[in-house]
This record gives sequence, structure tokens and C-alpha cells, in this order.
Amino acid sequence: MSDAATQPVYEAALRELERRVLELTSACERQHKENTALRRQLQTLQHERSGLIEKHELAKQRVEAMIGRLRSLEESP
Repeated sequence: MSDAATQPVYEAALRELERRVLELTSACERQHKENTALRRQLQTLQHERSGLIEKHELAKQRVEAMIGRLRSLEESP
């Protein structure tokens, strides 16, 4: 085969390689954006969880205090 005959084959292979590289680059960018969004969401959820744990502890303390007061009322003459 002459160089002139193989040139179109190489050009087609090069175009295919370029297309695949662009596709991979695009997929990488999408994954990076999704990863960033998920990290932000995780941070928000962790902050929300901390707040809920704090509220739960406060409610638990209040309930325990009420139970203590009720028991003391039962024991008083």
C-alpha cells in the first residue's frame, strides 16, 4: 500500500480518536460537576443532621426532667 492509500485510514482513525478523547473529556467534566454538587449536598445534610441531633438531645433532656418531676410528685405525700 502506498502512503496515499493509507492516509485516509489514518485520518479516520485520528478523527475517531479525537472524538473519543472529547467524549471522555466531556464525561470527566460532568462527573466533576456531579461530584462537586454531591459534596455540597453532603455538607448540607451533615450540618442538618448535627442540628437534628442537638434538638434530639434537648428533647431527651426535657423528657427526662419531666419524668423526674412526675416521679417526685408520686413520691410526695
